[in-house]
Amino acid sequence: MTRYLLDTNIFSNIVKPRPSELLLAWWAEQRDEDLFVASLTIAEIRRGILEKPRGKKRDVLDAWFSGPEGPQELFANRTLPFDDKAALIWARLMAEGKATGRPRSALDMIIAAVAGANDCVVVTDNEKDFKGLQIVNLCDLEPEGTRNDGDCACSDSIRTHGSHRKRRRWRSAG
Repeated sequence: MTRYLLDTNIFSNIVKPRPSELLLAWWAEQRDEDLFVASLTIAEIRRGILEKPRGKKRDVLDAWFSGPEGPQELFANRTLPFDDKAALIWARLMAEGKATGRPRSALDMIIAAVAGANDCVVVTDNEKDFKGLQIVNLCDLEPEGTRNDGDCACSDSIRTHGSHRKRRRWRSAG
């Protein structure tokens, strides 16, 4: 089975008041043991919540993040660290980007390196940040003809079929 590492923007989509139905359908088809998150993604989500002004929206996101349906609990045994193996992959990715005149985002390359170190495919809404990387196979479930200038439209074009059992879980976050 394919192992998937979920990029931070996948969580951003899922906690929206109206998350992508197609993304939810894709997620519902996956086995929990095949879905992973990077420790950096947990940090990015928490930072995003902390940077929001105090108020109802932040309180709802805080409750979701800290609760049983938040990423820490949901991925308790499936959070992948930025370890020595990932660090060496990250160094290579950053150096290759510089050498080819295509500088890469350090944070995105940490996600890519964690995926590479753990034999995972990155699932993201933003393919252009990972373009040209062999260790990242973005949106391979996306139907042909739906891409737009290198941007991955995963959240709007993943095939729909199967159970929607996880939809209720994520709706409560928005």
